[in-house]
Amino acid sequence: MQGALRKLLAGGFVASIFSLTMAVQAMTMNSLSPTQYNDIKQSALDKPQLDYDDIAPLLLQHQQNPLFQFTQLGQSALGTPIWQIDIGHGPVKILAWSQMHGNESTATAALMDLLNFIAAEPQKNWRDNWLSKVSIRLIPMVNPDGAAAGSRFNSMGIDINRDAKALQSPEGRILMQAAKDFKPDFGLNLHDQNRFYAVGDTNKQATISLLAPAFNEEKDIDEARKKAMQLIGDMRDLLQAELPGYLAKYNDTFSWRSFGDTFAGMGISTVLIESGGHPRDDNRQVARKLNAQLLVMSVESIGSGAYQQQPLSAYQAIPFNRDGGIKDVLIRNLGISVNGNKANIDLAVELDTGSDQGRVRDIGDLSVFGAYHQYDASGLQYQAPKAYALSKALTLDNAAYIALLRQGYSHFSGDAKLLVNSSDFPVVINPKGLSTATPQRHRLATFLLRNEKGVQLALLNGQLLDLNRAALLYPFGS
Repeated sequence: MQGALRKLLAGGFVASIFSLTMAVQAMTMNSLSPTQYNDIKQSALDKPQLDYDDIAPLLLQHQQNPLFQFTQLGQSALGTPIWQIDIGHGPVKILAWSQMHGNESTATAALMDLLNFIAAEPQKNWRDNWLSKVSIRLIPMVNPDGAAAGSRFNSMGIDINRDAKALQSPEGRILMQAAKDFKPDFGLNLHDQNRFYAVGDTNKQATISLLAPAFNEEKDIDEARKKAMQLIGDMRDLLQAELPGYLAKYNDTFSWRSFGDTFAGMGISTVLIESGGHPRDDNRQVARKLNAQLLVMSVESIGSGAYQQQPLSAYQAIPFNRDGGIKDVLIRNLGISVNGNKANIDLAVELDTGSDQGRVRDIGDLSVFGAYHQYDASGLQYQAPKAYALSKALTLDNAAYIALLRQGYSHFSGDAKLLVNSSDFPVVINPKGLSTATPQRHRLATFLLRNEKGVQLALLNGQLLDLNRAALLYPFGS
C-alpha cells in the first residue's frame, strides 16, 4: 500500500513539475507586449514606402553588435547590397525574408524592430533563453532596386517571387542559395497584400493574412506543412488577443513558380505573412507592430516546440480573405435620376494616395462591402460637376471656396497659375474624365451632393467636404 502511494505521489510530482514547466513556458510566450513594442519601435520608418537608404544606417549600426553576424550575400541587379543577419546558435533554424516585392515594405520595418528588441538590454534573459534554442537568419529587403522604384518588380522587370524555378534574377538566386546553405526548418515569407482584402464574408479589413503554402496541386499536408499550420495556430491565438476579427487566410492555390511554395516542397515549414490595411492607418503601422509580435512569438514557439500542441483545426478555422471586399470610401443611399428613373445607389471610391486622386470604382447595391470610410447620403442627390473658369487671379480661403461650391462649382478650368489655394481643402484644376449627368465607373470622383436647401457636400478627388462644418470628413492619412 505504501509503495503504491509512493508511486502515485511520485507520478503526481512529475506531473506537477511538467505542468509548472508548461506554465512557465506559457508565461514567456508572446513576450513583446504593446508597451514593449513602443519602446523598441524603430523611428523614421512610418512611411508609405521604404528603400535601402532608409535601412542602410540601421544595418550599419547593428553591425557593431556582436549578437548579429552580418554577411553580404551579393547585390541586386543595379549593385545594391543584399545582407543576411545571423542570430543565435540553437539547433532549430528559422529563415525570414522581406520585400522581395519592392513596394511591400511593412515587414522590413518590423525586422528592424525585431533587431532592436533582440539587442535591447532588458531582453538579455530572453536572448539567453531563446537564442540558445534557435538560429535565425534574416534577409531584409531582398529587392532593393524595386524598393527604390516603388515597384513590385526588380530592375530587370522580373517578379522575384515568380522566379523560384527559373532563377533568372540575381536576387532570386541569392535567396535560393541562402536557403540551401542554411537549410532552415522554418521559413517566414513576409509580404504586403492590397488594402481591399476583407476577412471572409465580414466587412473587416484583413490586416494580417496567413498561409501555410501548398507544395503540390493537391494541397497535400506533409510533416513540414503540418508544422507550418500548427505555428499559424499559435499566430492565430496571438492575433485574436491583439486584434480580434482582422485575421484571414491567404489563397492557398498552389503556385509552382513562387518561393514559398517551392520552399515548402523542399521540406521547409513555410509560413506566409501578408500585411494588409487597417482603418486610419495609411502606412500599415498596425500590421507592422503585429509582424514584430508574430516574429518574436515564432522564435519562442519554435524554440520551445509549443506550436506542436496546436490542432490543425485552429489553422483550418481561419476564414479566407476576400479580394475586393473592402472599399476606400462608400457613399451610401445617394439619389440619382436618369430620364425620370430614380434610384438610391451606393457608390464606391478608390483613392490613389500617391497622386491625391480618387475614382469611382463601383455603383449599385454595395451592401456586402466594408470600407475605410463610409457616409450615409440619405436625402441627398447627385449634382454633376461644373467648372469655374479662371479668367483672373483668384485666392481661395475657406469661406470663398465654400461659397463657390455652394454656387455649384466643383472644380476649376483655365490657367492653374491664376489660382492660389489658401484654404484647408483640396482643389481640382483642369480634371480629365469627370462624370456627367450621373456618376460613372472609372471617372474622377469629383461632384456635388445637394438637397432642397442646396449643395451640402462636395466630393473633391475622392475626399468628402462637409460645407456646413467646413471640414473634410476623412482627409488623406486619417
